Order: sequence, then structure tokens, then C-alpha cells
Amino acid sequence: MGSKSMFFVCDRINRFLFFWIGVLCLAILSAPAPCLGRIYIDINEPSIPKFNIAIPDFKNLNENKEYPKLAQKLAGVISNDLYLSGYFNPMDKEAFLEEKDAPLTGKDIRFKDWSVVGAELLLKGGYTCVGSRVEVVVRLFDVFWGRQILGRRALGDRRQYRHLMHRLSNEIIRKLTGQDGISLTKLAFVGNARGNKEIYVSDYDGHNVRQITSDKSIALLPSWSPDGKKLVYNSYKDGGPMLYLRDMTSGAVRRISSRSGLNIGACWAPGGKKLALTLSRKGNSDIFTIDLRGKILRHLINHWALDVSPAFSPDGKKIAFVSNRSGSPQIYTLDLTNGRKERRTFEGKYNTSPAWSSLNRIAFTSLEQGTFNIYSMNPEGGAQKRLTADQGNDESPCWSPDGRYIVFSSNREGRYHLYIMNANGQNQIKITSMKGDQTAPSWAP
Repeated sequence: MGSKSMFFVCDRINRFLFFWIGVLCLAILSAPAPCLGRIYIDINEPSIPKFNIAIPDFKNLNENKEYPKLAQKLAGVISNDLYLSGYFNPMDKEAFLEEKDAPLTGKDIRFKDWSVVGAELLLKGGYTCVGSRVEVVVRLFDVFWGRQILGRRALGDRRQYRHLMHRLSNEIIRKLTGQDGISLTKLAFVGNARGNKEIYVSDYDGHNVRQITSDKSIALLPSWSPDGKKLVYNSYKDGGPMLYLRDMTSGAVRRISSRSGLNIGACWAPGGKKLALTLSRKGNSDIFTIDLRGKILRHLINHWALDVSPAFSPDGKKIAFVSNRSGSPQIYTLDLTNGRKERRTFEGKYNTSPAWSSLNRIAFTSLEQGTFNIYSMNPEGGAQKRLTADQGNDESPCWSPDGRYIVFSSNREGRYHLYIMNANGQNQIKITSMKGDQTAPSWAP
């Protein structure tokens, strides 16, 4: 073969290769991204933008259209869950262009209509009731690509539909963030709706409230065990502020610390085998650890000052506490391995209620110009951030189990109610609207 012929053949081969390489590159660039490529939520970002999500009423798939009210109720629960997460902005249904009973599957959905109204995500759902049971199917779509991100079915008791939707909300959060959400967690708090201060328990969103004490006295400071199976609290029903432990499965209650003076502010150590609390059995208020039968294990802090409100670090090697040894209440830490105590707050004359998160941040309450606000800081006292401001008294912060949210009590609307916010202070939302006041929240797994 001559040189010219060889050149001609090579040139044809090169053009052929370049052509198909170009086609391949074009295909890669124009192909839809993986379902999580555009919508994935990085929960470690300091400020997370919210995605606009459209959630139409769920489609009634029953042949005779039984239980029509569930269409709105199911959509309402999951919409509120996603709103409380701080990652989503559920859109007003009045803006929707889609007709009622529209299809649930992606190939039949007119995604352009959803894009026009500004939706980035679309959640479609349907339900079928059989006897006392309800089966719910949800499908989450990326509106831009017109692709399904997630599809789930769940079956449960129709009367427990809220729990069913919390499960599905958690699936959505896990899919988009890689982490479980908070929708299956519980709260305990103090309420005085019936005149006396009693302990109440609710879902994380403030619904399904039930009163668990009827002491007709003063019940205070509930604290969940790390596994969510036990709850300790103080009650004056037998005289002074004694410490009680309730088994949340059986309902059994027993007194575990009834020493003279104070037995208050108990917090659980990681592992759930012991508690730290303030005792004043010898006149001075010091911090001790006890086991679950009330036996004193260790005298942690022995000082002439008032020492209260212990909170364990995630690894159990330190506690944060409040002391007035400097003249006013301030936050200190104690290293349980070497006994070293260090003051951590220096700004403000009144800093109390430390809460130590699983992500190693300390939230606390600070009094400023006659008003209480909530701050957070690192365990050394640095990187302080004010989380609430100019909205009444915000008090008693408590972290979610994952350390990404805070529940607190606020009187910004007059009476004290419970609010949830993201760890950075964004997305402050009221979750209780009971009569009277709701205070001293504790968050369970």
C-alpha cells in the first residue's frame, strides 16, 4: 500500500474515532444527572438553602372513596415534617396547576406545570384503606429532570397515620441527606394546662400529647435516657424535690433519690447506667453521680458555691455545669479524668442551662438587658453564636439526638410554648399551642 493510501486510511480512522468520541462526550454532558446529583442536601453546610417542594393532597385509591379526609391529613403531616426539617419550603396549594386526582407515576405527570409554579421537588402520594389498616404510597420527583428520586410504600393502623407519615418523612430525609431525620423522635416537657405542673410526652412536632404524671403537685425537669426507654424527673408530691424514674414501656415509677434538701437537675451519662445531679444533703449544693437505684457513685464537685445543671459531653469524659463561684451564674466544665475545672462563659452576668450536643456544641441560656436568649459555643467557650434575639424570653435549650436541632421554650407570644430551630438558629417554629405554659423540654431518640 502506498504512502498516500496509508495516509487516507489513517485519516478516515481518526475522523471516525473523533466523531464517536464527540458523540459520547455530548451524550455525557446532555444526559440527566443521577437522581441525587442536583438535589442532595449537605447537612454540614453552615447555612442550607431550602428546596421548594410541592405536595398535593394524596390520591384516594379506595374504590368507594372511603375516608376522604385522609387525603389532606396525610399530605399535611409529611408537609409539616419536611418544613420542620429546615431543608424544604412546602408550597401553597393554591398555586398548583394540576387537576385533582392527577396521576402518581412519572410518565403521566406534566412536570412543566410544576416547573412553572417554581417547584423543584414534587411529592405525590396515594392511599388505600382496608378495614382498620391504611397503605400509603409516596413518590418523590426532581421536577427539573422529571425523574423519580424515591418511591416508598408503608402499611399501618389508620388511626396511627401520623406515625406512618413520620416514617415516610424520615425515608425522604435519609435519601436526600444520608442521615436519619427527627420525625420519629419524642419530647417530654412540663405543662400546667390543668393548673398543676405535670410531665407530658409528645411526638417531636408537638402532636399526640399525653400527660404521664398526675401528681397534683409540682413536677419538673424531665430527662430522657439515651435509649428513650426511661425518663427521670423531679416531683414535690412526697414533700421536697425528689427524683423519680419512670419506665416508659411499663409505666412503672419509682423514687431513686429522696435525700434531704435538693435532688434536682438529673442528666444521663452516655450509656444510660448512671446520672449526674445536684444534691444538698450536707447543706451545700454539689454535683454527684448516682446509679439507677440512687446509690452515690462519686462526689464530682465539692465547693462552697452553688453548683447545678450538669450536662455530660458525648464521650462521657466531661460535664458542663453552672456555678456562681465567680459571683454570678456562669458555665464551667469539669474534666472527669483529671478533675480540672474551667470557666467557659465570660460575657454576660447570667449564663445557665447548658446542654451538650452529640456534635460537641454546648447550648445555653444568657440573660441580656432583662431578656433571656439562647447561645451556642464550642466546649472551650469559643465560637459563640447567638441563636435567638428580640423575641421575648427564650430558655431551656435541648438538643435533638443527632445534634442538628434545638427545642426550647419561649414566651414570644405571651405564654411559654415549645419551639424548634436548626442548630444555627434558623427556622424557628412553634410546635405546641396547649393551654398554659410548656417548659423544660427534653428530646428522646
